[in-house]
This record gives sequence, C-alpha cells and structure tokens, in this order.
Amino acid sequence: MSQSIAPESLRESVAIDAVRVTLDHTTDVAALEKMHRDGALSLDDVVAVTGKTEGTEPGETSRVDADRALRRLLLERGTRTAEQIAAIPMSFTAGGVGILTPHVVVYTGRSAPATTHSGSRLAIGTARSAIMQPEWTGRARTIEENVAAMRAAITNGGMQPHEVEYLLGKAYYVPREQLRAARASGQDVRELDDEALFRKTSGGAGLAAAVALDGLVVPDDDAVARDFDLWSGKASFSANEWEPVGGDGPHTQVIAFGNASGAPGRLRVGHAVIADFLDVGALARAIRRAGLDVGEEPLSDADRARVVAVYVKVGPGPAPQLRGRRQVVENRNYGNEVKAAVAGMFAGHLQDNLIYISGSATHQGPPGGGTLAVIVDVGD
Repeated sequence: MSQSIAPESLRESVAIDAVRVTLDHTTDVAALEKMHRDGALSLDDVVAVTGKTEGTEPGETSRVDADRALRRLLLERGTRTAEQIAAIPMSFTAGGVGILTPHVVVYTGRSAPATTHSGSRLAIGTARSAIMQPEWTGRARTIEENVAAMRAAITNGGMQPHEVEYLLGKAYYVPREQLRAARASGQDVRELDDEALFRKTSGGAGLAAAVALDGLVVPDDDAVARDFDLWSGKASFSANEWEPVGGDGPHTQVIAFGNASGAPGRLRVGHAVIADFLDVGALARAIRRAGLDVGEEPLSDADRARVVAVYVKVGPGPAPQLRGRRQVVENRNYGNEVKAAVAGMFAGHLQDNLIYISGSATHQGPPGGGTLAVIVDVGD
C-alpha cells in the first residue's frame, strides 16, 4: 500500500518554491540554517530535497550523511515530529566528479490562493511505496508497487498524469541478508549479483513510470533489465540497498514534478529525452519546454539566473558504442567518467556546474541515452 508523505496542505493550492545552496562538506547545513534564522526559509515548509554529494568510492556514505544532517536540522530547528520528517523524500546522488559542485535543492510548499494566470506552475507531489519484500525482488510485483506510489504522488500533488513532467526518487532494495534469509526459508527469491540487482531495481522504477504516465501495460518479470525497447522519458530513479534514512524500511521514494493549471508560484518544470551522450541540445529543449525562450548557444547570465535545478539521468546501453564508435567500458571508472563527461557538456551550455546527475538509466530514456528535467523561474 503506497503512502502519501507530503503535508495535507499540498492537496490544496500550494505555492512551490525552491532554494539551491552549495555544500562545503557532506553534512554542511550552515547556509540553510542561516536562511532559516534570517526568515528566508521556513524549515516546516520543506516538502522534498534533492542533492549531489561528493562520494565516488564503493561503500562511501556521503548520501546517508547528507540525508541525516538535513533531517536533523529540520527536527532541531523546526516544529515537526521525527516521524513527519522521516517521511519527507530526500533523493541524494553521489559521484560529484569532474567539475561538479556538491549542492542541495530544497523545495518548500506553502498554502496560497489559486491563481488565474494564463499558464501553469510547478506542483510537487510525494509518496513512498510499500516496504519492498524479498520475494518481489526482480519481479513485476516491484513495478506494480512503484506504480501505486507514483500514482499516489501524482494525486498528492493535485495533478493529472498528463501534467507530470518528471518522476524522481530512490528505489531502495531489500538488504542482502534479508534476501538470503528469505531464500533459506524456502521463498522463491532470485539469485542476482550486485549489478543485476541494481539494474532490476532501478529498471523496475523506470518501467513503473512508463506505466503510470505513458499507459504501458505492466510487463512480465523477464522484461526488467532485458527489454530495453521499453522505457520512460520522464523518470530518474537510482537504486541502492536500503540505507537507514527516510522511513522504516526499503520504500521507493517518489517526487512528482509537474505543471498544474491554476497553481500559484513562480516556477515551472520541463523535461527532455537525451538521445545519447552527445545530445547537448536536450538541455535547451527542456528549458524551452519549462517556459524560457532560449536558443542553442550557451545561456546568458540572465537566463542562467532563472534556472533553479537541473536533473540528468544517463547510462550506457547494452552495446558499448557511441554513434557507432567503441567505448572502453572495461574501465572500472567508466561510470564516473561518463557522469563527468556528460555533466561537463551540459555545464558548458548551462554556464553553471550545479547539476544533479545520476547513472545507470535502465528503462529511463533510450538505451545509451537518458532523461533530463529543468526547474526554472518564469516569474509571477
């Protein structure tokens, strides 16, 4: 059973705002704390957080450390309970490689009258799935549970599916000791290595987005991480073994970004499909879809100042080639090198290096490509 996790006020007319701050270290909350003291940020209004952390090595804890620091700030400086704060989705991606600067984007929601402007404005809905069970691992049941959570997030944000531009979050999977215990007890739990488990989990979330937004029929078990012709162009979900943050178990955390008619506020979101690792034009397409009239050249200072957040999801396809040319995927650092290269390409066009970029885009964009979303300030 999926759970709505945003405040009740988000089901009414809510003005969504966002602040973006850089991190001097993984647990850095000084800038946000100062904004709260100065009255520029109400910590009780925070509804979702995304962030890029610097960790690059296996076993690093930068995501968990950043998550815990933000939740501790909300608890110590705000008035909400620990249970309420644990329910706020916080999606951090590690791998702050190349020229990327670690940062967070904090989204707030405050009740406001519906507006009568001619356009639509950013709406955010949040939800989390049921706790994932060992026997669901790598199967269609995981997709079904993620679909339920995504639909709950869409409803929670007061949106219709066609208004949703992007679904983003964390698709946690059951810890390995639980998988082993379930298998030992006689349950039909598949044997999957670490890479397959990662692809099955993130890919299941990608296919769920295609079901929730594009009308795809829930595919069978064997389609996940195999039938790469099935994908969503509006999803960014990474997968990890459940980390002890943000709830009482391995839920999938969902943030739905869309543009709702009559929503108050100054922000809009646009998405684009990334055809491959050289598709720099995807950024301009997403920005234009969000509502800024930009060309193909690097952004001007004025346009760059209107960009609030950039989300990129990319991953190599089943064939290690880029426009027919071989890629050296045997390099153990290949994934981080791809992140650095693609982020640098988009940063050059954006004229800014604050980019959330996540790898392994299984069923999220075309094979060898990915997805992209941009939040922009279009004014009142």
